Amino acid sequence: MLDALRGIAILLVLGRHTNVSQFWTQIGWSGVDLFFVISGFLISGLLFQEYKRFGDIHLKTFWMRRGMKIYPAFYVCTLAQAVTYVLIYGKMRGFQWPVRLVLIDATFLSSYFAGLSGHVWSLAVEEHFYFVLPVFLLVLMKLRAEKAGKAGKKDPFASILVVFLLIAAGSLWLRMTATPEPYGSVYSYLLPTHLRMDGLFSGVVIGYLFHFKPQFLARVARWPLLAAGGVLLAPAYYMQLEYWHMYTWGLTCTFLGFACILTWAIHMPFQPGHLLALPVHLLARIGFYSYSIYLWHWNILYYLLPCFRYRCMVTGSPVAWSATMETWQWPFCMLLSILVGIAMAMVIEQPALRLRDRWFPSRTRSINRGSQSQTSFAAPSEPLPATI
Repeated sequence: MLDALRGIAILLVLGRHTNVSQFWTQIGWSGVDLFFVISGFLISGLLFQEYKRFGDIHLKTFWMRRGMKIYPAFYVCTLAQAVTYVLIYGKMRGFQWPVRLVLIDATFLSSYFAGLSGHVWSLAVEEHFYFVLPVFLLVLMKLRAEKAGKAGKKDPFASILVVFLLIAAGSLWLRMTATPEPYGSVYSYLLPTHLRMDGLFSGVVIGYLFHFKPQFLARVARWPLLAAGGVLLAPAYYMQLEYWHMYTWGLTCTFLGFACILTWAIHMPFQPGHLLALPVHLLARIGFYSYSIYLWHWNILYYLLPCFRYRCMVTGSPVAWSATMETWQWPFCMLLSILVGIAMAMVIEQPALRLRDRWFPSRTRSINRGSQSQTSFAAPSEPLPATI
């Protein structure tokens, strides 16, 4: 079910960046928040499992495994985009080499400054989260150990709920007091990491409850919780993201809605013969490759498609642009983005992951494998970055 949710998230993102339908374009941005909640849950789950098994968290192993997951595919895609940009615009008058823009993307500063890509800001948010969360958990472990000695070893993370409430209130207050600028305003009120950390930490709370308070979480994971999630998502159905009410308390409702849906999903028993087995399976396959799909769809939608469309309209080569092509360009590009993403995952991402598992073995692999046969929830696996 988690991969299916990631499939929904990446399809929402693709719909946001295309013009398949007006409603899909309007609500597509919420796929980012769904990714944030899932990533918070999965990343914290890996760390909580490590603590429960070993009583500690190995920062170097965690960060190296994160890096081997994110960096190879990311930097290949960034290089490809820079080359594509130069090939398309390099002969135009006034062309400037995009060195600064590429460096912004490459150093994960794109949640604060405009880079060459318009979609990797959310990856920057998650990258910052990857560095903050394990350090934060280590601090909690140290504080509890100093306070209670060995008695604190059982659950040093009990204060996570209070910390989350403070982060959620702080992020909401900062969004409410932010002043949009006339140009590039999303970098002042919507995209910065400190304004979006609440969504990721809502997933951390679910991860904490799942690993340390499973009975409580199982009691609330019922159909009414799914309905509550749908109600909380209502602002996204009716308001544009750029509206003040939407990007302030509306964002809070959005990640809380997805948190409810995620909590329900990880406890939902789903049998292969279920009526929705086929669509859920297809969504799960897309979700499995969603990181590479996310990375490469920008090149297709914002570089290759405009270039191809312009050439067809001006020169009639290789085909003359038609009304039919105008209508079907977006569904075709969505499909192409999915296919290219899957192909690049097989060529770049998966070989890098095999090297990672050889060089930096997971400390919780045996736990992950064993738990899959005991619950409907697929044990924490690789979280995927989000995008808007």
